[in-house]
Amino acid sequence: MNVSLDGYVSGPNGELDWLFPSMAPEQVQTITEILREGDTILIGRVNYLEQAAHWPQQSGELADLLNSHTKIVFSKILDRLDWSNSRLAMADPAEEIARLKRQPGKDIFVPGGATLAQSLSRLGLIDEYTITVHPTVLGSGKPLFKDLAQPLHLKLISTHAFDTGAVHLVYRPAGQLGE
Repeated sequence: MNVSLDGYVSGPNGELDWLFPSMAPEQVQTITEILREGDTILIGRVNYLEQAAHWPQQSGELADLLNSHTKIVFSKILDRLDWSNSRLAMADPAEEIARLKRQPGKDIFVPGGATLAQSLSRLGLIDEYTITVHPTVLGSGKPLFKDLAQPLHLKLISTHAFDTGAVHLVYRPAGQLGE
């Protein structure tokens, strides 16, 4: 997930134009490496529509990974999905994720979409937060974290600073580490 320095994943109307000036080839490579570890993407309606309009026409390893991964779409509005390997979630997020975790496979990702990420965080369903903080302050927008019932305590696992000033951070919920 990409966020601004003040914690927003997009501008107030879903704008992402702030993100691309600080996105370097090294960051795209990092995203590609992360996606190699997975085979399933959880995605909300808005993010699905944006991604489905873009990635099928792209080429390269990142596009190949995104197009070949299974995409589970959480939407009460959509009734048809055209992007390859996409299906609508059959249950609420907790049930859907529990079912996916019981199946053989690789990692499951939530690559974007503030509303879905917020919901999964509130439900305690995220095992690892992979966040790239960009050196941009938006002042307002859609936050990554919202309406948590209690503080979410995280343990820093790794960091990597890019030449652009963006910083890639990996956190796990502190309770998963026996703390």
